[in-house]
Amino acid sequence: MLNREPAAILGGLSEVVRAIIPTLIIFGFIQWSGDQVAQVMLLTSVIVGFFNVLLTRSQVVPTDKANAQIQTAIAMPSNTTVKEVIKKEEEVSNQGD
Repeated sequence: MLNREPAAILGGLSEVVRAIIPTLIIFGFIQWSGDQVAQVMLLTSVIVGFFNVLLTRSQVVPTDKANAQIQTAIAMPSNTTVKEVIKKEEEVSNQGD
């Protein structure tokens, strides 16, 4: 599921941390000052944000590539599969190199 919805999962993880820390403080399991809590929350946000960028960026398709694939698909016969369209587009782009 992380491959399909990384932003939602990491956002949920961040919220879990934000809920657990105050709960642990309320019940006396940890004795942190307000500054320590703020620092942990900030660190959590930075770490989750960093991984969010890494995981979501790998799933983004540049618009020029997507548009080229759409144009190739439009020109292909109706019984052609998506894999064949992508393969054809890669062949066309490799010829241009």
